[in-house]
Amino acid sequence: MGANGPAARARDIVSDTIIPAPRAPAQVVRRVRCECMLDRLFHRANSALDPAQYRAGLRFRGLWRRAARQTPLTQSYRPHAGDAGGRTGGPDPATWAVLELNEALSRLTPPQRRAVIATCGMDEPTGLRTRTLRAGLCALDAFWRGQDHPVERQSS
Repeated sequence: MGANGPAARARDIVSDTIIPAPRAPAQVVRRVRCECMLDRLFHRANSALDPAQYRAGLRFRGLWRRAARQTPLTQSYRPHAGDAGGRTGGPDPATWAVLELNEALSRLTPPQRRAVIATCGMDEPTGLRTRTLRAGLCALDAFWRGQDHPVERQSS
């Protein structure tokens, strides 16, 4: 949260709902209202994004950040026996995020991919790419509204 002075107390804290992994229950998290470029585009007086585009951008940003995290490697020298011989788990959250990102990015044109990755993933200003960004976020919103878990459908 930064320093505890007047600037820190003036930050607006909001609650968001996230899905941390496939088939996991949604969780409510608290965050600073304007922490990235996407927030600044949405919360300004003459907003460049509508709520559906903003939601799609936040989902992309969350997946981008989760995909970039390294999963810790653990090892055991004991043989592992699962319960009743079934699958002991699915892909870890980072792998799941990469699979969902690849599926989502395949729905965008190359200029839309560049604009969405630059603004939502890398937190860069849009510059002259606002229309392209909006079109890309609309495509992502339509894609994510059309299916709940693209990774699960892909593996079936």
